[in-house]
Amino acid sequence: MKCKTLFLTLIFGASILFAGVLQAQTPLTPQQKIEKRLAHLQKRLGLSDQQTAQLKTILEQNMAKLQADREAVENAAKGDAKKDAKKQLISDRKSMMDQLKGVLTPDQLAKFKKMRLMQIERREKRLERQKQRLQK
Repeated sequence: MKCKTLFLTLIFGASILFAGVLQAQTPLTPQQKIEKRLAHLQKRLGLSDQQTAQLKTILEQNMAKLQADREAVENAAKGDAKKDAKKQLISDRKSMMDQLKGVLTPDQLAKFKKMRLMQIERREKRLERQKQRLQK
């Protein structure tokens, strides 16, 4: 009896763990990514409902364009074509950032810039760790 209970408990626990792993590996749709980003920004920056709606519109308008730019960079041949694709991506990102800045208050903008810097630092550290692992 104890063995059967233990076995069922283990099976139940393993199924919950496996379901969590599958859910974590499921990629988010573009709309889910926007919602996740908005929730994070709303929490961290204290956005009003109006600001959140404005940011959602901006993100939705630019998401497809930025995705197309990233794909163009990936698919471009080396040389001038790749440089042009990167310039277009940078230009479109800057345009979106300018739109975002128009919605945020000066205090929120300062917090946003600090968040972006921290994100860049974390990315650089992660890349450095990956380089070190590959060199071993």
